[in-house]
Formats: sequence, C-alpha cells, structure tokens
Amino acid sequence: MLLANPYRPDPRVRIEAKALADAGHRVTILAWSRDTGDAESTKDGEVDIVRIGPRCPFRSVAKMIMRLPMYWLFALRTSGSMEFDIIHSHDLDTLPAGLMIGWLRDKPVLYDAHELYAAMVKDDVGPMFGPLQMLESCLVRRADAVVTVSDTLAHELSKGRTEKPSIVMTSPDIAPLSDAEAKAVREKYGLTGFVVSYLGSLEPGRFVEDLLDAFTPEDGVTVLVAGKGSLEKKVRESPGRSQVKYVGAVSTDDALRLTAASDLVTAMMDPANPNNVVGTPGKILNSMALAKPYITTQGLDIAEMTGRVGSGIVVAYDRTRFREAVLRSKQDPKGLTEMGRRGREHFASHMSWAKSRGELLEAYERLLGA
Repeated sequence: MLLANPYRPDPRVRIEAKALADAGHRVTILAWSRDTGDAESTKDGEVDIVRIGPRCPFRSVAKMIMRLPMYWLFALRTSGSMEFDIIHSHDLDTLPAGLMIGWLRDKPVLYDAHELYAAMVKDDVGPMFGPLQMLESCLVRRADAVVTVSDTLAHELSKGRTEKPSIVMTSPDIAPLSDAEAKAVREKYGLTGFVVSYLGSLEPGRFVEDLLDAFTPEDGVTVLVAGKGSLEKKVRESPGRSQVKYVGAVSTDDALRLTAASDLVTAMMDPANPNNVVGTPGKILNSMALAKPYITTQGLDIAEMTGRVGSGIVVAYDRTRFREAVLRSKQDPKGLTEMGRRGREHFASHMSWAKSRGELLEAYERLLGA
C-alpha cells in the first residue's frame, strides 16, 4: 500500500489493511513521514508500516508540489527490495508512483479513491485545477481496478473505464453501546446536558467555527469537539464559551465511544465543495452504526439518503437554521431515538463493514486471478 501521510493511523487505510491481513494477505504500508521525515519500520498488528521521507509541511501547497515527487522516488526505491503481488494506491497523490511501480514490476495496481482529489484541492491549486482534473481522469483509467467510498464517486470514476469501481465504505465494525457504557464515557469526559458533538478534522468548510458560536450556556447544550487541524488554536483558545468542551485529538476507538455518548452528531459539510456533495462522511457511518442521530447539510447526496431513511436531520449550511434544528430536537428525545434506530437498521442491511469487506476482498481476488 502507498499512502501520502504518516499513518498515525489513517482510519480507512487501517481497517482495509487489517481486513486484508485477516484474510491471509501480507500487507505493507509505505507511508510518507511528512511530519518528521524520518525513515522507520514498525507494525500495527499484522500489518508492516514502513515510513519514508522527506519531511513536508501539511498546509504548504508549494512545498507539497516540490516534495511529493521525492516521496514517489523513495517509494520506488524502497519497493525495489520488496516482494508483492498488488500495489494498492491510496488517493491520487500516490497513484503516479503506484503506476510506475506496477509497470516496472509487471504487477496490477488498485486505486483507492477516498474522494475526487482535484475537487478536494481546488481552492488550494487555483489555475492548476483544470490540468489536475485532467491528470486525475487519465491516471484513474490506467489503474487495473478502482475502489471508492460511495455510489456517486463510483459513477464519476467509472468514466472511461469498462468496469465500475467497487464500493468500500469505511464503516466501523461495532455495535451500539449500552446505556451504562455510554454513561461511563460521559462521566470520563465530564459531559453533561444535551451533547452535540463534532469529531473530525478541524478545517474550514466543516462548520467548526459556526458550531462554536451556535449556543449559549443557557441553552443547556454541551458542544463536544475532538480532532486536530488548522482551526485547532481557535477551538482551544476561544474565550467565553463555557459550553464548548474540546478534548483534543482522540483515537478511532475513543471517537466511536464519544459518538455513542452524544445526543446528536454534527456532520455539516459546506455544499460548495463538490467532494462534500458526493462523499459519505465517516462520522455519519459511525453514527448509524451506533444508533445515534446526526445533523447534516441540505444539498449533499448523503442528505437525500438521510431524509429517505429518517436517520437524521437535514438543514441548510447556516448557523441560525442549525441552532433552531438542534434546539427543537433537544425537546424530542423519542424522535432522536427513533432516528438512531432507523439509521442502525439501514446501516446493518446496506452499509456495514461486512459488506464493504467482501467488496474489497473480491477486488483483490479478481486482480490476483487476472
């Protein structure tokens, strides 16, 4: 597997790698140690992690453009001494290296599209968006197989390909917590009242700043925030917000426990970003798996499913509308419980990890049998 982040760990990569290892495959992740630049080898269970440089700041587009090819070269050199049957490239920033390694070693390449990459970085790359979009389309067509996170993305990525991508959602393999277990989590983190949580990247376009200012202490709402990103300082140092509880970055397991301890999960994404429109946020999958209601944005593809299933609340990407919807739901605990029940039921039948795991393993079997 090729991964352009340090794997600390990356949740999607981890659950896929574990599934492959459990099925008898030997998995090695060549992760880009952008944070330190250090070369090191370690293990995550049965999965081998090999980190390679160079160091590269996460929020610098210019340095990313200059140093990404160096990661490709390091990956190419490191893979030369390895024995493998498939190259699994996570996201477009690893696909050029994956295709080169596959060509040199005559091995099939599986492209794992977490999102539409060009759309994700559109605001950062400016006039380079068009050429990058063309490059993405060209390279995706050259992969031997493609897996992605949703039907909408699969439709976009199938253009120019004879075979539709497989759908592999990053669904948690977990059952809802008991009331006693959820209570214990709330006590551990000091959560009181009606808990509205945001668990994820602290970046623009994810409603983080609006969430911080949506409520007053008199509303009886505790805003739970966990994660890291460019808005972390603003979250940590926000004055006069006694109702906001920031717990920092947490592990995947703790994020699931905090989801289970929430009354309502925030999954608001800016619909102006095309990736937000077509994606399936992990926090929504987590909420549904744990029978917890969530609130998401009108105009997203996932909002259509939410309304049809009745698994959450759909509102405009607007602080006032969000606040009003949350305070209304706070007065209807039975309605929230019913949303959670419907979400869990739909998750179990259509979106579970067992289903996605089967799709991933089948994609590998087809490549190995080719």
